[in-house]
Amino acid sequence: MKLIMIRFTALCLLVLAIGQTEAQNVYRFSLTEAVGYAMENNYDVIYSEKSMEAAKQQMREATSIGLPKIDGSIDYTDNIQRPTSLLPGEFIGKPGEYFEIQFGTKYNVNAGLYASQLLFSGKYIVGLKTAKIFLEKTSMEFFQNKVAVRQQVANSYYNVLSTEEALRVLDTTLRVTRKLAEETRSTYEVGFVEDIDVDQLDLLVADLEASKVFFENQLNITHAFLKFYLGLTEQDTVILSDDLNSLIEKMNNESLITETFDYRQNVDYATLEKQKEISYMQVKLQKSEYMPTLMANINLKTNAQRDTWDFFNTGGKWFASSALGISLQMPIWSSGQRRAKVKQAQIAFDQLGVREQQLITSLNLQYQNARNEYLNAFTVYMNKDKARKVAQKIFDKTSVKFTEGMATSLDILNTQTQYLNAEKDYINAAAALLKAGEDLKKLLTKSITP
Repeated sequence: MKLIMIRFTALCLLVLAIGQTEAQNVYRFSLTEAVGYAMENNYDVIYSEKSMEAAKQQMREATSIGLPKIDGSIDYTDNIQRPTSLLPGEFIGKPGEYFEIQFGTKYNVNAGLYASQLLFSGKYIVGLKTAKIFLEKTSMEFFQNKVAVRQQVANSYYNVLSTEEALRVLDTTLRVTRKLAEETRSTYEVGFVEDIDVDQLDLLVADLEASKVFFENQLNITHAFLKFYLGLTEQDTVILSDDLNSLIEKMNNESLITETFDYRQNVDYATLEKQKEISYMQVKLQKSEYMPTLMANINLKTNAQRDTWDFFNTGGKWFASSALGISLQMPIWSSGQRRAKVKQAQIAFDQLGVREQQLITSLNLQYQNARNEYLNAFTVYMNKDKARKVAQKIFDKTSVKFTEGMATSLDILNTQTQYLNAEKDYINAAAALLKAGEDLKKLLTKSITP
């Protein structure tokens, strides 16, 4: 029995392990592939796509208002106890008295069809146009969200690469420093160096190990953000196929600096323009309140009255009735209410005009600033790239000299610190250049035409 329980437990653990393994997916993405995946799986993109689908349904709803409507009804009544009425006795030759009488039949059925058609309505015409513009605006907002998500994914991708590069530098430096520390300890044991040299290198190794732990934690955080923007789960694994240098080279080959900026093609400006169109239609909608509304309707009914329940008897009588009607509603006097609504809508439209001018100025300033930031970031990147190569060369030569007894542990400390700072500055400059390029690229992204 005990053996059976042990085998059963082992089987359960195996099934659980297999289930966990299947739940973990490994993805390998270039930056382009990561952005493409996010366009299908990012939470904000999916939500925005649902909003666009809702706008399409609103468009269909607005269109249906002016189309024919048909409603049917069936009413069934069972007069369990028919009401009694009192009639004067004069009807039966007994003046001064009342006699009881019950009217109607026990069972009644009424069936009817009601059809209506809007013939003319200013509100309907304006509302239909407004719904169309709203759909176009929602489509632009969907594109706007995709542009924002693209930037989020790209920046998260750069953060992961930057952290991985920092870890790579730390690992390389840690291996070299550990080797130097081991060689120095061996030299110390035979009496050729002082213990302070050994302690100094041990301290360097400890500092590098602490920094490595910190950047490993940072790498987990940057991966978590990237997976979030990609729409992946925490259990999934993401491997990046691009590196900082290839991405910088690709960005430098793009026409970010030479491309002309036109605020009218910017997605933020295009979205505001659609909002202005909607606001203008609100003005027209309020003005349409002064216009009449014309509707036509037709009502077809039939009813049957029985004292016995035989409504499906083909010989029973049904009494039909029909009516055709036309309704005209004309606004006459609202004590200034309609006029006030028109004024409010006009003010709201004028306010968006002010926002438009503000946005034009803001976009031009953003472009100039983003372009300058990109040029400055490129200059800094080139300088830091050169500086880190020189610092690495100095550190490598100092390490060789130390092993030959021509440099001290203090020299190693100084050159290593100089090298690590140069590498850190280079990585920060590379990430800053890529992010500045994304900011500039976002402003230069042309809006779609709905």
